Amino acid sequence: MTVAGWTLDPFWLPLLAAAALLYARAWRAAGGRHPAWRLGCFAAGLVIVAAATVTPLESLGNRVLWVNFTGFLALTMAAPPLLLLGAPLTLAFRAAGPAGRRHLRRAVRSRLVKALTFPVFTWLLFAVVTYLWQFTRLTDLAATNWLLRDLQLATLLVTGLLFWLPALAIDPVGWRLPYPLRALYVFVEMTHKALFGGMFLSMNTAMHAGFAERAPAWAPEPIADQRIAIMILWLAGNLLFVAALASIIVGWIRYEARNQRRIDRRLALQREAERRRRAALEQVFHRPI
Repeated sequence: MTVAGWTLDPFWLPLLAAAALLYARAWRAAGGRHPAWRLGCFAAGLVIVAAATVTPLESLGNRVLWVNFTGFLALTMAAPPLLLLGAPLTLAFRAAGPAGRRHLRRAVRSRLVKALTFPVFTWLLFAVVTYLWQFTRLTDLAATNWLLRDLQLATLLVTGLLFWLPALAIDPVGWRLPYPLRALYVFVEMTHKALFGGMFLSMNTAMHAGFAERAPAWAPEPIADQRIAIMILWLAGNLLFVAALASIIVGWIRYEARNQRRIDRRLALQREAERRRRAALEQVFHRPI
């Protein structure tokens, strides 16, 4: 149901409200052990999800391709990193009691979760799902069928979350990539998306003819609409990838600096222990008789 461009979706509205309520309650239960900036990140992620699913951006996206692709970008590249920066699983561990932590630990260590968060699987899933929803006939079908549209938006969001989970490695998951592999993981996907973007940008025929039939009067021509849509995915997506790479590299540098300080402290303690041992031996062997 759409009212003045806003989509009163029976799936997304309760889901967003429940996510906000649960996170807020857990944050209060954590008693200050979870930073406020993480709360802000999670809230910003929910706002972006809401913008892509219930605001006029969603309803207009069923008629104009570049608006449609902007929503895709929001659900796969903008909202997931912010939601993960909120560290919801870490917050759940902090807010839960002993029994709750045992259940969470068992779930995180389960074979299903380990399989779903395996980096090779998450990378392939992200590449395949985003391609199918953006560059096949499914895009046109979803724009005219609200059930398929909800499935499209939900799978894009879940796929985005799974893709960014090993890249950011904030919450305790089964697979924790070292920093060099995280950077490679993101860089390969950035290159893959850039190649596909360049290929589709060079096309001279519109892929999604259905959008031309529903387009408002102010919308650009179908081929121009397609090129604007791909440019949004290409340029904005690459900017977000570069930002993620920069964040990973900064984290890598900080990790190496912390590790070097730990090594220096350990060596200093070893040198001090050796100095004390020698001092003790000298006292023993130079003791007057």
